[in-house]
Amino acid sequence: MFSLKVIMERLRSLVFAWKGLCYLVSKENSFKYQLFFSLLIIGIGFYFQIKASEWIAQLIMMALVLSVEGLNSSIELLADYIQPQYDSKIGKLKDVAAGAVLVTGIFALVVLLIIYIPYILALF
Repeated sequence: MFSLKVIMERLRSLVFAWKGLCYLVSKENSFKYQLFFSLLIIGIGFYFQIKASEWIAQLIMMALVLSVEGLNSSIELLADYIQPQYDSKIGKLKDVAAGAVLVTGIFALVVLLIIYIPYILALF
């Protein structure tokens, strides 16, 4: 069904994906912050012993925010490569990409509030 060539190509693409993830973690501050907060929220989830459905919602939102942040970073890198000097159209493109990160961040925050407000209120 799958030839060795196809399997090797897929494995090679994973190497490139890993290199991209390593770049994001080592060079992109916004990604580092998003990853730090994701890990912090995972720790909070263990502390409050959230339900499986809450874990799923939380992890989906984390993956979405980190993915969109990665796409935003790639758009910024490409835009800077195409036009190293300031350009208002490139600036607008970057603003729109950053806006997409903001939208996912806002919805992630809403999901976290829905999950954690009952746990926090139960402490009092």
